[in-house]
Amino acid sequence: MNKLKYLHLLLFFLLVYCKIKTEKSDIENISFIKGANIHLRESADQKSKSFGFLQGGNKVKIISESDAFTYIGNLRGKWIQVLVLTGKLEKYTGYVFSPFILEKGTDPINLINIDVDLLKRKEYLLKLLSDFKEYDEKELYSFKELIHFEILVTECKINRLENPTIYKEKETLIRNFHALHNNFNDSEFEKMTSCEFMWSEGCGGNDLLPYPYFSYTAKDEIRKIIGSILIDSGDQNNCYRTSDNKQYCFEIQKIDDKYQISGICQMSNQY
Repeated sequence: MNKLKYLHLLLFFLLVYCKIKTEKSDIENISFIKGANIHLRESADQKSKSFGFLQGGNKVKIISESDAFTYIGNLRGKWIQVLVLTGKLEKYTGYVFSPFILEKGTDPINLINIDVDLLKRKEYLLKLLSDFKEYDEKELYSFKELIHFEILVTECKINRLENPTIYKEKETLIRNFHALHNNFNDSEFEKMTSCEFMWSEGCGGNDLLPYPYFSYTAKDEIRKIIGSILIDSGDQNNCYRTSDNKQYCFEIQKIDDKYQISGICQMSNQY
């Protein structure tokens, strides 16, 4: 009887292992089309029948790929057999030339944070939008939202290079920050903040997407908070009480040899 239980247990773990391995294999074989109006061919040949056009961002499952490289114009690649999972050709099986498909297991979102020269980054990001127009995988934020955010950050960083504001000393930054209490000025506060200024619902809690201050939708709320802080309540962590008995902390970081305010969070404890 014990042997039978043991065999059942062993079979159970074997089935779980196979399921996990299969799921992992399926994920590793998922990829996405890159570009626009990419032919899905009946066979691994440029002259074979086309089932129609795939668009950048269409999800596919890779079934197999040819061993030999070939050329189409100036492009060198292999023919990849795929099952189309999204888009107008969903459920079709056919062949795509490899330069128009991402590597297995690669997601367009992975491409956003590739290191690109700052002055060329906006052009690179706009190209990503063009290459993956039908990419609609979404978690907290969509692909388009993330791209537009990165473009704003890039423009901000370029502007900082052209019009640098340097706070070499933390005390100078804090002194200027205090001056905003009675006379808030958007442009002055923007100069004090990092381009990835982050708003957090709670200190040490759930962070929202970092967002450049100058485009942040709660700008009026930040202005109100700064106007209501009690300057004398500031501590060594740059946390302040407000007139309505809340507490906010402004995170200061040293970035590129200068001090900047990189975020704001609200303490959960009340006074």
